Amino acid sequence: MVALLFISFWSRAQQTQIDSLKNILEKGSRDTSAVNTLNLLSLAVLSNEDIDKAIAYAMEANDLADDINYDSGQALAQKYIGLGYFYQGNYLAVMDHWNQSLESYKKVRDTSGMANILNNLGGVYLSQGGSDKALDYYLQSLYYAEKVKDTFRITSVLPNIGAVYGDLKDYDKALEYFQRMEKYLPGIDNPQITTYYYMGVGEIYNKLKKYDLALEAYQWALPLTENTSDYAHILKEMGMIENALGNRAKAIDYLTLSYRTAKEKNQQLELLHALIGLGEMYKASNYSKAVDLYNEAESLAIELETNKGLRDIYRGLSETYASKGDYNKAYTFQTLFLAQKDSIYNKETDDKIRGLQFDFENQQNQDKIGLLNKEKEIATLQAKRQKYVIYGTIISLILVFVMAVGAYSRYKYVKKTNKIIEDEKDRSEKLLLNILPEETARELKEKGKVAAKRFESVTILFSDFKGFTSHAQHLNPEILVKSVDYYFSRFDEIMDKYGLEKIKTVGDAYMCAGGLPFPTSDHPFKMIEAAIEMAAVMEEIKIRPKEDIVPFDVRIGINTGTVVAGVVGLNKFAYDIWGDAVNVASRMETKSEPGRINISENTYEIIKNVYDCEFRGEVEVKNKGKMSMYFVKGRKIIRHAKSEKEVNA
Repeated sequence: MVALLFISFWSRAQQTQIDSLKNILEKGSRDTSAVNTLNLLSLAVLSNEDIDKAIAYAMEANDLADDINYDSGQALAQKYIGLGYFYQGNYLAVMDHWNQSLESYKKVRDTSGMANILNNLGGVYLSQGGSDKALDYYLQSLYYAEKVKDTFRITSVLPNIGAVYGDLKDYDKALEYFQRMEKYLPGIDNPQITTYYYMGVGEIYNKLKKYDLALEAYQWALPLTENTSDYAHILKEMGMIENALGNRAKAIDYLTLSYRTAKEKNQQLELLHALIGLGEMYKASNYSKAVDLYNEAESLAIELETNKGLRDIYRGLSETYASKGDYNKAYTFQTLFLAQKDSIYNKETDDKIRGLQFDFENQQNQDKIGLLNKEKEIATLQAKRQKYVIYGTIISLILVFVMAVGAYSRYKYVKKTNKIIEDEKDRSEKLLLNILPEETARELKEKGKVAAKRFESVTILFSDFKGFTSHAQHLNPEILVKSVDYYFSRFDEIMDKYGLEKIKTVGDAYMCAGGLPFPTSDHPFKMIEAAIEMAAVMEEIKIRPKEDIVPFDVRIGINTGTVVAGVVGLNKFAYDIWGDAVNVASRMETKSEPGRINISENTYEIIKNVYDCEFRGEVEVKNKGKMSMYFVKGRKIIRHAKSEKEVNA
């Protein structure tokens, strides 16, 4: 009853504000104040859940701001138009208007506004399954927010970056970004951001099986969420962690409280999770109670249409019946569990496809907008030209000489334009060869697309700089970028020397491959040679420092195996490779040590007669189990691999 009165009062207060703004708009002139009032009206009616009217007010603000050249007002109007479309689920329109807003904020050099829009754009991409694009936008947002020391924007985007790295299973980087929030927490008067921090840290530590640290983080978050929808969720997480720590009684208490809280607040999804957790607790000790809990959960999961919930329920029922020797029912639920597992895999694949489709459609939309702008410019130029023709006809006898001079100038302009077009064409050719292997670029130009190819034997290298993130927050951005550019340029020279293919760079990570696009037999040896020289580049700066070049330690990981290679994107092409061999190479880098080259058993078996290697034993790797790893110590014999120049000599 109290909540209902509050909502009613809020609505009247909101309507009063809307009426007041309308009154100001009617009495005022069509100037910057009117733009600001229209933007406030848009936000007010959006809060009142009148989305169409909110978009209409923001569009009116945008048009007026455009007429009077009020760029700051136009940036805000475009942001609110996008916000309206966001609530309608029209994400392509959202991207269109928020990109326009970003350009307007850049025009007026509003760095905080840029950070805000970039954070929002990252959120749209993340909702559409595009984690890589989302991360790119989030990191740009962080860069601008830190540039102007905007604490609110910094603490808004840091948990988003941490969450994306968590989804990508790079838990070390996820923790780095969450922990960067710690220095801001004492001065933040925003319980929601503080809650995001503790919940994010708790989730990452839970995934790392550091249960004591995870439990501590959730205990800090719990009182902050007591009157929110997160309360039941945190109780459930704490119950599962207590169970993992062997505290079954505490686990049941937390899960029971989570169940009651979710039921009181009608939080159906959290209620489902609590039921599944309690079923897990009782399946080995109280057969009938576990079955009852799972049956109640099954009815709720079917109602909510959640495949993941049904998967966990059927797995629990299968294990419960198996523990009691009822193998017929255990088999039945095992079959249902596998069916749900397959369904989830198919849905996750569909989500990835949806993300790629969204990226494709968004790029098409941007191209279409660019074309419309060009057509508008052409139409304006044509109108001006027509006017000049009319004037020229009236005074043609007087301006014959001037027209002749104009014709000659036009001839020079056309000639100059043709040269610009030819230069741009040559530039595009060179740029394409910088992005794609020559064979791939040729196929793309000839056929308009590139067929994916399978390579049975490719050697992949990953590298990154130790402590790069901590350096980045203290260093001058220009020095940081100059340092990364120096190292990556040296790495590029090494790749060219050994005929290896640079695939991509992400932040401080460098990825390359050997044995494609033309299969060769000596790519593992060339890759080892390249890795040795990369490590030497890093040591060289420590011994002979260069001005404004920051010394780093590099971690290098190498694996050899089968990959699929191809080109993704429509207008912004990217040559990339996929396969388990790529994942293993990434894990080799993660498990490497500063200044060391860590190789997999696959690569070791090929190069062991040429290079001295140190067996590290079997190292636990996330999602892969234990894997044999080796550190490359040096060459046993005279260098095996040769550069392209040496081969052709």
